[in-house]
Amino acid sequence: MEEHFLKWAGWKFSVALRRLSRNSFLNLLGLVAALVSAPQNLFSAETSFQIAAAQDEIVFRWNHSMTGVVTIREYPLAEALGGDGSVVWSGLDANKEARVARFHDGADRIFSKYQITSDASPSAANEPQFVTDFSALPRRTRPPERSRSKKGIACLLDPADGVDLGFAQANQNIDIAALLDLQNSSPQTSFEYQGRRIGLHSGAVQHLDKALREAFQSGLRVTGILLNNVSKRTPPNSPLVHPFTNPLLVPIGPSAFNTATAEGVFYYRAVLSWLLERYTREDAQFGQLAGLVIGNEMQSHWSWYHLGLVEPAVVIKEYSAALRIADLVTRSAHWDFPLYISLDHHWRAPASEESGKGFSAVEALEGINEIVKSGGDFPWNVAFHPYPENLMDPQFWMDRSAPFRFDAPKITFHNLEVLPAFLKQPRFLAQGRVRRIALTEQGFHCPKGGRGEELQAAAYALAWKKIQALPEIEAFLYHRHVDHPHEYGLSCGIREHDGSSNVLGVGRKRKIWEVVRGAGSPEEDAVFAFALPMVGRTDWENVVRLEFDPPRDLKPAASKVIYDFALHLKKARAENIQALEKQKIGPPEEVQETAILEHPKARGRGLLSFTVEIPAHGHGDKEYPVLKFDALLNNKNSFGAGFYVSIAGRDVFSKVLRGEERVPQVIDLRQWQGQVVDVVFGVDANGDPAYDWAVWVSPTLQFQAL
Repeated sequence: MEEHFLKWAGWKFSVALRRLSRNSFLNLLGLVAALVSAPQNLFSAETSFQIAAAQDEIVFRWNHSMTGVVTIREYPLAEALGGDGSVVWSGLDANKEARVARFHDGADRIFSKYQITSDASPSAANEPQFVTDFSALPRRTRPPERSRSKKGIACLLDPADGVDLGFAQANQNIDIAALLDLQNSSPQTSFEYQGRRIGLHSGAVQHLDKALREAFQSGLRVTGILLNNVSKRTPPNSPLVHPFTNPLLVPIGPSAFNTATAEGVFYYRAVLSWLLERYTREDAQFGQLAGLVIGNEMQSHWSWYHLGLVEPAVVIKEYSAALRIADLVTRSAHWDFPLYISLDHHWRAPASEESGKGFSAVEALEGINEIVKSGGDFPWNVAFHPYPENLMDPQFWMDRSAPFRFDAPKITFHNLEVLPAFLKQPRFLAQGRVRRIALTEQGFHCPKGGRGEELQAAAYALAWKKIQALPEIEAFLYHRHVDHPHEYGLSCGIREHDGSSNVLGVGRKRKIWEVVRGAGSPEEDAVFAFALPMVGRTDWENVVRLEFDPPRDLKPAASKVIYDFALHLKKARAENIQALEKQKIGPPEEVQETAILEHPKARGRGLLSFTVEIPAHGHGDKEYPVLKFDALLNNKNSFGAGFYVSIAGRDVFSKVLRGEERVPQVIDLRQWQGQVVDVVFGVDANGDPAYDWAVWVSPTLQFQAL
């Protein structure tokens, strides 16, 4: 491998010398520095066990922490670590290196994970590792074209209009379920992968070829959005359906890739390999792809990466597996083909009130980063969707839920600079490099009447200026070219829909059309000038902030919630209550808490009863169940109200609160473990119900550590 590296380094250096007349001497020094540092990156001292792939071998190396008899075990990608695995190598080796055949029984061992143990150092065993070094493989060396501009478009309907608007980038949805033909025993179109014939739908292939060829001929750099659409008609036993996904419950279509079964992994690998082989050809016979986004908005998984009603840790684990497999396929075949994780604008605030349906982007990033680095880091990147906090209001410069803090509830264009700053933290770097950021889906709604078109256009102008000032952001793919008549009332189009029955009908230009065309041109500032007073500015200087407000502890704790009373409010029994509703508590610039308002009547105690089961056992021996809430009298004008809680008829909390007083409570539930009980939240106006906004903040049953 060292010999291969030296040949590559020598070739790179000779090319640099030949081009010295065109490149600065500083760039040459940078290249030399990169070459000198590269060998240290191949097998980093940070990890005790690392794996490289060669044409015919898998190479294992380990450090001094492994002594005595060393054993390396192999595990398939689709199975959780368990059992003994298959021993692929065992012995003593003073060189701290072992080599095995790459291909075994028709399988490519690049697509396995490995664990190393030693009899003399049993405590040195680590997490199973993956191949992370592909430098010895003969991969495609022509990199995807770097775009001439960040300006791009999603869902381009008229290529000629795209040329007029000056787009340099575009995206392309790629649905593997539509591509793969798994039902036809003799498909018209197919390809071979690892000795098996894989069927393809000819029409889907032709459609994709046409779209990518047209984009290439128009000079567009295309990022693919890899999807796996599942519908009620999808057979539940299809290898493309994850075992946790019920086709009958999928709300929209985009679903998780099946990385849980051997057949699911095989087809996922196969279609990735086919896409890379077909759409990274130098001659661009079928068009070209410059990178892939894996799935769509994975932290809003119920709607956009459907995996069933599962907790965030499950989604993160399964998504990380899909990301890892995509890395193994792409980096073993191409030296620079970027992969992106897909996130929406819910940054610290969860994407759904139900943790089983959505969570925060911070939790996703932290979880993915931890899982990936534990198995061997690789250069994943981020595809982000910084829509305004209110999708129906383009005035993102007024977004209150997007403050300039690492713990902002949302990241919109208002505080977009928080995203690259967050990813520059050392723990998120990939071998010292900052991960790429592409904005692959976001747009500005055009309100009807008044200044609607001007507001939409002004939003694009300010967003463009901010993106230009952030070098870490490589793409701004605006959503969308033309309004879609069935997009939940959202009208983000640069053009209106033409009003016909054709959902792809191209209508008239909006004011934003001129702004988009002017972006990046010599006329940019003249075209953008109208927007300055609208966004509260006098010029375009210093459009991004360099300093942020102090962050808080960002790493979310693992979810321990057993039962969320606010989410089950409709199941409660209410008696003698003047008003009852679910609320959000807290200022918009904070992550708000879910609460229950229980406004009492003038006489008698108001009661809100839930029937719940207290689990007999926690997630471990060191956990026990608790009832957790804050009692809050949420109005300073109240003369006081009583708060009461009973469990199985026994009073466990009683307190009279004054206006704006808030009292946190944690109640031990061990005496009721394994029982079905009534939990009753009571409030009393004490004779005067005026302003008695009695609120139970975040009332939940949780597991708590001993």
